[in-house]
Amino acid sequence: MAETETDRSFSEWLPSQAAVRDSLRLIHIRWVAGALLPLTTVFCVHLLGLPLPELQLIALGAAILLYNIALNHLVQKAAAPQARSAIRRVQQVVILQVVLDWLSLGIFLHLTGGVVSPAIPFLLLHMLSVAILLPRRSPYLYVGLGTSVLLLVTWLEWAGVLPHYRIIPSLPPGLYRDPVYVAARLTFFTVTALVLVYLTRSITRRLRRRERHLSALLRTAQAVSSSLDLPEVLDALARQAAHALSMPKASIRLLDETGDRLAMTAAFGLSPSYLDKGPVEVSRSPLDAEALAGQPVIVREAATDPRIQYPKEVAAEGIRSILVVPIMGERRPLGVLRVYSDQPDCFTPEDAEFVTAIARQGAIAIENALAHQALREADRRRAEFMRVVTHELRSPVAGAQSLLRTLLRGLAGELTAPQRDILSRLARRLDALMALIDDLLVLAASKTVELEEPLRRLPLQPVIRQVVEALAHRAEEKQITLTVDLPPEALPIRGTEEGLARIFSNLLDNAIKYTPSGGHVCIKAAERGGQAVITVTDSGIGIPEDELPHIWDEFFRSRRVRREGIRGTGLGLSIVRQNVERFGGTIGVRSVEGEGTTFRITFPIAGPGDIEEEAESL
Repeated sequence: MAETETDRSFSEWLPSQAAVRDSLRLIHIRWVAGALLPLTTVFCVHLLGLPLPELQLIALGAAILLYNIALNHLVQKAAAPQARSAIRRVQQVVILQVVLDWLSLGIFLHLTGGVVSPAIPFLLLHMLSVAILLPRRSPYLYVGLGTSVLLLVTWLEWAGVLPHYRIIPSLPPGLYRDPVYVAARLTFFTVTALVLVYLTRSITRRLRRRERHLSALLRTAQAVSSSLDLPEVLDALARQAAHALSMPKASIRLLDETGDRLAMTAAFGLSPSYLDKGPVEVSRSPLDAEALAGQPVIVREAATDPRIQYPKEVAAEGIRSILVVPIMGERRPLGVLRVYSDQPDCFTPEDAEFVTAIARQGAIAIENALAHQALREADRRRAEFMRVVTHELRSPVAGAQSLLRTLLRGLAGELTAPQRDILSRLARRLDALMALIDDLLVLAASKTVELEEPLRRLPLQPVIRQVVEALAHRAEEKQITLTVDLPPEALPIRGTEEGLARIFSNLLDNAIKYTPSGGHVCIKAAERGGQAVITVTDSGIGIPEDELPHIWDEFFRSRRVRREGIRGTGLGLSIVRQNVERFGGTIGVRSVEGEGTTFRITFPIAGPGDIEEEAESL
């Protein structure tokens, strides 16, 4: 999978945002410094009696606050990621900050005594904060600039270009011109600053690397666990592995059934010609054989490494170094994860450990996806078996029903009352068996993709009316009031006529079946916020609260229904929910035992362009 424009834009945007965050941190520190400088100056002059140039230092503090306001505006403006020049703008702002800060620090040093200033340790604190906030080459640049500024101020005061402020009367007057003292002071300052920055930078670099690794592991876990579709999991894993090391290419190869061939299953940044170079056989690829043994492998120079099976193709792809880590499942190796670089000797043992951790997370997601895939296949085979068996049962049951109807009509001779009673009970049992067979066939069809009817755009009202007309006689027999409330305007959705008919016939049939004589059943439809909302309400026996979570399970029947001997298969609501979800809808239920039940279904309204094949108008 090649790197997309979005990936490139994102990778260009990230450095600018990191620089923005670092600049904002320095601005926050500068607010504190600009505000404290006048306060400490007034304290030192009026309470401690130090001969500091009060007005100049207060003016310096005000100047720091003023240019900090301008810098804050520039940083906020540069934070917008839309323009491709964002990185350059942020870099220019950072350089401007460096220039202004050291100009201010130079003036501050001069006003507080130059090379003999007691405020020199504040420079070390400033460098320490820079080493923490900007852990790249910037801290060493700051050390060089700090030493240069201190040396420049010292020379200008020694040459008489700038006046020397002697703020500690107890020090010798000409100390700032003493070459031994000046050299020792500058040497001590420079060495201390370098050691301090080096140690701080080393610690922060390790901490930030761990932070990046943890962040990358979190992103990987989120990416690979967001789906149970195996190709999606593998693509996400390859992409995250490449991004985690800032590398341009990565691939995943999984072992096939033979256990000797690694099939390319996902790739990031690799060309089609490289992907089609041929199969990788473990017996002919020592590189992968070593990795599958459980240890990561680093190829420092791909051009000269004899373990590579396709050296010409690797060279043509511009690959110079490779990191191969195993994807280890719970019981066996699943495959290998490779990360590629166009630079030689690019991977370290720490990189190998990090990518191995990514591969461990990927292995869990891959096994979950494989298990989900196996479950779906097993469910499909079960549904197919159910379809074949029930289809084979249908013919003899239908034949037995036909023979019983012949006997009950008296076409084979007169029946005694006991005989008619026995045959009638047998006919009812066969009818129940046929209803179960029909439900099983529908359930099997809903789980077998090749048996599903394609969706089309059609209005709800005609289907609901047909179902109501078919069940009206049953409501009349039980003296149940059946009401219908449908809007005049069409409510088109994506679905099938047979599927919608099964949804509403099951719900209405249950409502009539479980509502005592004299009750009422109502089906209502309306359009709300781009959704078709259908409710089926009855005043029946209701559903116990503890059974509500289980009513969608296949073959589940309420204990009260079983106790009262009401016949049913327990498949109706399972079929209803599967059809509703297949048509992009949702279904919910509210019920109070002894008071009634309301089922609420929502379907998204289908526009004219949603489905090519449209139903006939109302």
